[in-house]
Amino acid sequence: MLNRLVLPLLIGSLLVGCGGGSSSSEPAQENASINVNNNITVVEKASVTIAASASPADGVFNWQVISGPALEGFPQQASEVTITAPDVKTDSVIMLQVDYRAPNDKTASDTITINVTSENQLPIPAITQTAPDVLPAKYPDTVKLSAATSSDPDTNGAVVSYQWQQLAGPTLSLSDLTQSEISFVHPLLLQTQTARFSLTVKDDEGGEASTEFSMTLAATNTPVLAEAGDEQTVTEFDVVTLDASKSVSVSGSYTCLWSQQGSNLPVVINDVASCTTTFIAPNVDSTAEVSFKVIIKDPLNLSEDDSVKVTITPKALGLRNDSGLDSCFSNTSVITCNDSTFVNQDGDVGRDSVASLIDKTGTGRIGFDFTKLNQFADELPDSETVFTCVRDNVTGLIWEVKETNTGTVPNTSIRDGKNHYTWYLSADGSAQDGSIIGPANSTCPSNVNCGIQSLIDDVNASNFCGGSNWRLPTYLELLGIIDFGHSDGKQLLDPIFFPNIPSAALLNHQYYWTTQTSVDGRSLTQAFILDMQTGNDLAYPKKNTAYVRLVRTP
Repeated sequence: MLNRLVLPLLIGSLLVGCGGGSSSSEPAQENASINVNNNITVVEKASVTIAASASPADGVFNWQVISGPALEGFPQQASEVTITAPDVKTDSVIMLQVDYRAPNDKTASDTITINVTSENQLPIPAITQTAPDVLPAKYPDTVKLSAATSSDPDTNGAVVSYQWQQLAGPTLSLSDLTQSEISFVHPLLLQTQTARFSLTVKDDEGGEASTEFSMTLAATNTPVLAEAGDEQTVTEFDVVTLDASKSVSVSGSYTCLWSQQGSNLPVVINDVASCTTTFIAPNVDSTAEVSFKVIIKDPLNLSEDDSVKVTITPKALGLRNDSGLDSCFSNTSVITCNDSTFVNQDGDVGRDSVASLIDKTGTGRIGFDFTKLNQFADELPDSETVFTCVRDNVTGLIWEVKETNTGTVPNTSIRDGKNHYTWYLSADGSAQDGSIIGPANSTCPSNVNCGIQSLIDDVNASNFCGGSNWRLPTYLELLGIIDFGHSDGKQLLDPIFFPNIPSAALLNHQYYWTTQTSVDGRSLTQAFILDMQTGNDLAYPKKNTAYVRLVRTP
């Protein structure tokens, strides 16, 4: 109930004086006066009545707030007013002024100070469990406790801060303890335990109140949970990580032991006793799957296992050879490949970067893979030193191996490495554009001419190395057998598979013809050559001569 305080009305009196020996025809005017009681103190939201006395009577009163919080219903016109002290956050002062106008238009004013005392009501803390949806909670549910229903009973009050604290129970990883909601993951427990929490809330006037909340954390049926990680799809030669670090045990610690399961694709695990370990995805010809099992054991000798499947796909190495470069460089020196500053170098990618992991049909430096063949195109051992042609196991092409020391040009054998030819090719009996016939018995032993086609015809007629489809290689085919990492300074072909290369006798270069005509917009008189000494290419006049290495498909 609101308190009412009635102030007594004080009546002022006015005295009218008369002169002793004189008289006036007009009566004297009475001055106006008003009086309000002394200052008062009132509690917020309480009611109080204030009265004013004035003279002469029957005038008009006018009350107004001149400072402090606003009062509902003001200004008012009455000799007596009732006010309800406002709801304030802190002690406040209101000053009221009352003005009085007498019937004779004389005026007077007075003021009163009202001290309003703040009376804060403490907030009401409340805790509600809002997750999980299905109760009771169990491992590994996320548990949420909310203080959102906490309240401040003051009409214009509000809860402004929260402080949580765990008082008892197992160690929990709690979220921010100063928010209206906290959460944690239900732990793995060997025995049922009780977790107890306290919540302290503060309102906007500094009032604090606390409450407590208890909940049961259930024991688990499986005291060790093994987690081998997610299934993966990787590419052969990738470094693959096996990760069991998300496993848990009631003791909080455990050991790991990895093993490969039921696969004829052998894998070498780097450290079988490490919870996070790696292996190199093996070489595969087609997509394959391997499975791994991890056994998780805790100090209580409790254990569980889990398995994970890894799918391995072939690496897209393509049907072309790499460059033969397996080194990487900074601006000034050789560095380790896969450097984060100098990225995507030749040595970082392609067949050469995984050469040590590739299963080869034959042998060869870095990513190259060659097989030696005899005159019938039968395979020979890698150690054989006498062979007639070479099969590139990457591209499938078969390459001519030259003879040497058969004489002096033009008194040499047909396939002597020293023979050189003008660019002359024909198709269906017609010479290709720009072809130039070289004179017979000039730079080759042919009695017909020393154009490339004469060599092709002679070799095919002999069914050389089991085939009669020998031809001049394309630019990319010839480029594919150049090993730019071969650094003897004499040639860029591996002499183990391509012996008998002539010395750089043609303009101090080892020029070899390709089928690629150079189209410069004016003529078709040049074709591209590749220099087996430097690796450079050049548009070269077809009338000039260059060496030839023939190729065929199986």
